[in-house]
Amino acid sequence: MKLIRPQADIPIVSMSINSNLSNQAHFDLGKALASYCDEDTLILCSGQSTHHFRSTHRRNPTLIEGAKAFQNWLDSTLASDSKLTMEERSEQITNWHNAPGAKFAHSSPDHFLPFVVAAGAGMEEKEPGAKTFFGGWAFDQLSFANYAWGTQE
Repeated sequence: MKLIRPQADIPIVSMSINSNLSNQAHFDLGKALASYCDEDTLILCSGQSTHHFRSTHRRNPTLIEGAKAFQNWLDSTLASDSKLTMEERSEQITNWHNAPGAKFAHSSPDHFLPFVVAAGAGMEEKEPGAKTFFGGWAFDQLSFANYAWGTQE
């Protein structure tokens, strides 16, 4: 935060995921935090949309294709022009482990659960889609896609 706000005049509260909770519980946590957005609070969740570090030291075409399939699924689920309702998107996100390539994109849920919290906080009935920005890949299978809800642009 110091890099983007050197004056350090914004309070920061750090939270962790709870691996004992379900995907739905993490999404519901995000929904509970959403009201803070109305109070000019930024909810920033870190993690990665694809994250299978066990294979970064060797090229594995199956993992690469799986990660790309998962990233494509995530992009289409969150696209602003998607016809999916908020309820359908919520169901897709909380059942992410059933998405194409999920087992290749994530060897465990810990790096995707922060995204589930963010989706719960950001999705609104009138605007469930997310803005996608940045992007790119490392090691052909680690996506740097970023998503934001409630942005003006």
